Amino acid sequence: MAQNAAYDFERTQAAYVPVRPQVAQPPELRVVENRAARYRVTFRRAAVSFVILIGVVAAILYNQMALTELTAQVESARSQYEALVGENRRTQVELESRTSLRSIQEAAEALGMYKAETYQIEYIDLGGGEQVVLTQEEPGLLESAASAVHEWLDGVLEYIGL
Repeated sequence: MAQNAAYDFERTQAAYVPVRPQVAQPPELRVVENRAARYRVTFRRAAVSFVILIGVVAAILYNQMALTELTAQVESARSQYEALVGENRRTQVELESRTSLRSIQEAAEALGMYKAETYQIEYIDLGGGEQVVLTQEEPGLLESAASAVHEWLDGVLEYIGL
């Protein structure tokens, strides 16, 4: 038999691969993001960040305002303190000038007082200890009777409840 390359079955049989039947593959699914939802989330995040930023800036401004007010109050109190210290110094000087021995002597002389003479000075001897005993005059008969009647009347009024 004549060999013809067109009909060379041996060649075709060696290269023959059985064909598998193809099953219909489901189409490949691809996830496509919803861009509107993504933009909404981004917008919300940006809005929340902006609100937080505004809150922080407002808090800083409020703190600065409060600090300025407190600083003004401190300065006002400091100026009042300095004025009071000056007033205190002035009154201390005035008090010292009024209580000096010279001014007291002049005021006493203006009232008719003079320095005690040596015959007017009496000395008390406390050699018996640190105790002073004052003697009283005994009341007379009339005075003791009057005080007894007075005590009796007080007792009667107290008993009656007046």
